[in-house]
Amino acid sequence: MEQRTVEVINPRVPMFGSGCLVAPGVVLTAHHVACPGGDMLPVTVRDKVGRTAEAEVVWADAALDVVLLSTDRSLLGTDLAVARWGELTCDYPAARPVCTMTGFPRAMRLALPDDPEKFVPDLKSVDGHVKPETGSRGGHYGFELNDASTGSAELWRGMSGAGAFCHDMLVGVATFASDHWQGSLLYVVPAARLFASPGFTDAVTSVTGMAPQLQPADLSVLFTDVPDPQLSSSCLLHARSAVVPMSGMTGQLDTLDAWCRTSRSTDITAVTGMGGIGKTRLITELLHRLAQPRPEQPTARGWTGGFLADTPPQQPPPYGMLATSKYPLLIAVDYAETRRAQIDQVLDILAARRGGQPVRVLLLARGHDNWWPSLRLARQGTSVISTGTPVAIDSADALSNTSTEAAFDDAKRAFSERIRALRNAGHEWATSPLTSDTEADGAFAGTVKPDDDRVISLHMAALAEVLSTLNDSFARHENPMDVLIAHEMSYWRRIVEARGLFFDEDLMRTLVSVQTVTGASRRSDARAAVAAGFDVHYSGFPNTAPHDGARLAAYEDILTAAYPSGDGARWGTMGPDLLAAALVAKVEVASDQQFIEQLLPHPNLSPEQRHRGLTVIARATSDQPDLAAGAARAVAAAPRQLLSLAARTVAAELDPEVARPWLLGLQDAITELAQQPDADQRISAWAAGVVSASLTQLETGLENYFNSVEAIPPPPEFGPARHDDDGLEEDADDPDEAEADWGTYAEDEQTAEPDPPAPLSLAPAPHRSGSGSPKTVHVHEVTSPVARAVLTSVGLAHLTLVAFVTGSIAYFSDDFPGATSWLLPPIIVLFHLVIGLLYGYGKVPLSFVAVVLPPAVIAMTVLCAVSFSAMHGVHLNPVALGAAWASIFSPGLMALTYAFRAWLGQVR
Repeated sequence: MEQRTVEVINPRVPMFGSGCLVAPGVVLTAHHVACPGGDMLPVTVRDKVGRTAEAEVVWADAALDVVLLSTDRSLLGTDLAVARWGELTCDYPAARPVCTMTGFPRAMRLALPDDPEKFVPDLKSVDGHVKPETGSRGGHYGFELNDASTGSAELWRGMSGAGAFCHDMLVGVATFASDHWQGSLLYVVPAARLFASPGFTDAVTSVTGMAPQLQPADLSVLFTDVPDPQLSSSCLLHARSAVVPMSGMTGQLDTLDAWCRTSRSTDITAVTGMGGIGKTRLITELLHRLAQPRPEQPTARGWTGGFLADTPPQQPPPYGMLATSKYPLLIAVDYAETRRAQIDQVLDILAARRGGQPVRVLLLARGHDNWWPSLRLARQGTSVISTGTPVAIDSADALSNTSTEAAFDDAKRAFSERIRALRNAGHEWATSPLTSDTEADGAFAGTVKPDDDRVISLHMAALAEVLSTLNDSFARHENPMDVLIAHEMSYWRRIVEARGLFFDEDLMRTLVSVQTVTGASRRSDARAAVAAGFDVHYSGFPNTAPHDGARLAAYEDILTAAYPSGDGARWGTMGPDLLAAALVAKVEVASDQQFIEQLLPHPNLSPEQRHRGLTVIARATSDQPDLAAGAARAVAAAPRQLLSLAARTVAAELDPEVARPWLLGLQDAITELAQQPDADQRISAWAAGVVSASLTQLETGLENYFNSVEAIPPPPEFGPARHDDDGLEEDADDPDEAEADWGTYAEDEQTAEPDPPAPLSLAPAPHRSGSGSPKTVHVHEVTSPVARAVLTSVGLAHLTLVAFVTGSIAYFSDDFPGATSWLLPPIIVLFHLVIGLLYGYGKVPLSFVAVVLPPAVIAMTVLCAVSFSAMHGVHLNPVALGAAWASIFSPGLMALTYAFRAWLGQVR
């Protein structure tokens, strides 16, 4: 953080200390350094390379001993981003974060060789830890230094005003050192106290162009980051930027507020609604409301929280921190339907804690029919969930307190004010391509209208009209999407040209679309995706030479700079989803519907990237149906790589209303491809069966129905018949040669990445004998939960009756004397179980034993039952009595057999 460190000098006292650049030309420092005795006159600020500027006070709080200064942003901190603000919220010793502070302490002052009476201050960076309770009664953080004690607090003079950082977030300002502890304890005013001080956030907003947001700094290894204000215009549309005030959903906000403040220690619920209607914005507003002290408890500490990262920066993620929060904690999980494993990890941690602050987990998804019931059932009755009643949002809720026209005007006004504030604060992106008309006030005369009634569409149309009014080159576009994409392209151009490269508009469209579809958790994934993007973009040209590695690396760096990740992934993405999908659709059209079909099965992509790509496209099906058609063609053309993901994994993550057309589209593409003359009919039949099984699962709602069955695609054909040297045909199905061919295939399969499990295997299992050898399949017939329960109950009752009847005559009847009679009941019960297993789970080939065995076992059981009847005084015709018992045991054995089949499936 030494780039942000400056000297602060009050020449009138004189007084010197340290300061922290929180933005270009904006310095945060200690009040007693800049304004000793209440002196509010300008002071001198000097950075580490000696550049000097005069700074004026824009905000001060003598009680907190903190002051905010403003100076010429072209002189100091010109290349710095606006600092992010944080606080320390957890007490988790196993992952306590290291904090850093840099300043100009007295101990680092060096005497000039030619003038020993003059001293030059030098920088000192120190690391330490902030333990929650140290200094808390005085409202401070106790910054405990790591091996940097001076032996005297006096030697730390000059460090006052230095910024304390945790995970690159500014968490406080150093104000004084302890007189004890050998100079190893510095006191820091927490950023949370600054935010609570009147006028501070307004002052920061006025000089930075963006309202500051306080985040849990220690939890930044688990949570996503707030968007950087210096990014593209799509940042303005990001729900967490909160540019446009929320105009509706007051009922849902009140409901969630009341739910958070119940007496439960832990609780979870779901917030559902279609994409773009304001779920994330609702939770952002809820976080802001919960962070404020309540009127009836003005001194009570508010809540903290954030959005859980899909790819946490720290691996393995220290989820245990979530159970040690010092303050009430709200955890939001976006796209929850795709993150069940991660959610279970977090809930397991929360379920194991005892006491502590309230924790609430909000799961955001587009629907809840496909995933929420099973999650709620799995957690019902535990300490982490109460009723689990989801909160649903529809399009009208976001505008419930206003009209569409008024909301449209409010959004235009909010975007205009934010752009003007960013421009006035010196942010370069807001001055180009925007013209000087940014300064103008007044009504906007554009006619851009939203495409639908979703609030994101309204906001996109409003921002597009603002940009069209401010820049004539955008006014030629009639569609809001085209205006916003044109503005993004100007943003890309600046980044590309700043790196000395030629700006290829079509190439950048393709690469940003690849970034949107595939994502990248690691640098290697990002580089692989860029290489795939180049291959797809230049598809059809002669492959005379490989792509230049330096150029690929440069474009990977460009994409990373354009859309950095808010969590631990290598890449972020252009947002919102609706805008990103529109860009991908344009690239798909420009490629003659080849972009998606060539990208998804590209060998460079990892299974995680293919999964993400299919998920992104599936979510966009309602707005961009052509993308779904391209994905279906890609799956049909490369079923080994994509079918299990598309038909099982992705379909299971979608709500039924979206999953059904998605699967039907896959089915149509597979059927169409199977009709081609060169199609592999075995693969086509297998693929059709997998999709059919997924559709069946969707319609029946049988949870985890196919989870135990892997979808193994058939091995490749061993090749057509070939001719020997004599011109005679030689059978390619020769057992020895088939063995060799299959061995090669199996070896290749072991080195390749395995396909994920899918719902059903309809393919022949690999065999090493000739083509005449029998083939087996595992078929799991559809059985409703009710039928399965009935079959199981009847089967168990049948076994109980058999054991009771045979046990009675073996142990209490005089007709069966001797020790061998004691073995009769377990033997007969075992025979019934064996028949149920062999004829239920297995399928016994037709033979004499297979036909005779069940009637023989029934006959043995009936003989025991007739003896049982006689023992109890029933003296009927033995034939009639035997027929009666047979009518009881036969259906029972049949029910037992079908119960095995219902639970285990059948190998045929």
